[in-house]
Amino acid sequence: MGQSLVTPSLIPKYHVHIINGFQNETLGAHCKSKDDDLGIQQIPVHGDFEWHFHVNFIGSTLFFCRLWWSGGDKVFDAFVAADKRFINNDCGPSDCWWKALEDGIYLYSIKHEEYRRKYLWEPKKI
Repeated sequence: MGQSLVTPSLIPKYHVHIINGFQNETLGAHCKSKDDDLGIQQIPVHGDFEWHFHVNFIGSTLFFCRLWWSGGDKVFDAFVAADKRFINNDCGPSDCWWKALEDGIYLYSIKHEEYRRKYLWEPKKI
């Protein structure tokens, strides 16, 4: 019996973290991909919502998230396997770290070794 050419050890595994960096407010989050809906999350102050997955064989895995709080709302791509700059400069080989703060949504850059603001909050739609 032969071995499969595609084994889990050959397909990258990633962890995506969304940290609530607010001082006094819960962060709402709803993240999903084409195949997986991670459900609505209520992330407590300084809490961390995390999920992990293997990138699909063709390297097209994409997760997007909607984050919200009383000061705003934002939908964005939280993980894009096909974007090599995103992988090489920001996430690195295994982890993507997002942090929601009052002035925007930040992504930790392994290249610069710091959180960098990627998105501003949009006004909440009534």
